Amino acid sequence: MTPQYFPGRGFWGQSFQQIPPLPPPPPGVERVVTTVDSNTGLTSPISFRFARAPFIAVVDISEKSIKNLKIISNPYAGALRGAGMGLGQWIVSSRASAVIASRLGPNIGFVLQQAGVKVFFVPPGTPLREALKQTGLVEL
Repeated sequence: MTPQYFPGRGFWGQSFQQIPPLPPPPPGVERVVTTVDSNTGLTSPISFRFARAPFIAVVDISEKSIKNLKIISNPYAGALRGAGMGLGQWIVSSRASAVIASRLGPNIGFVLQQAGVKVFFVPPGTPLREALKQTGLVEL
């Protein structure tokens, strides 16, 4: 039996809530996405897991400063299969130009590479504020 894929339902009909892509950032604003272990703003620690982390942090940056920070629950965290592909496609469709991660699985890595999304690696547990500084994306 071959796996069946149903858009929005994962493999084998396994269900997870899809989230619509975010509207594109305004001109001159760079969107950075990472996954974090808590919803505590800029102190949220970067997760060891990427596609299966509990929260997604979306940071809009302009002129090396944060213009907007949004942290949302990750609907792909509990997916049996397809978490990397699903989250990767969401990141690309939300017009992110960069990702910060402690590590990436092969599926999401492939999706991001094909879309030309820059990837920055930081140690897991790094606070979001520090990760943004370490990568040179912001000056805080």
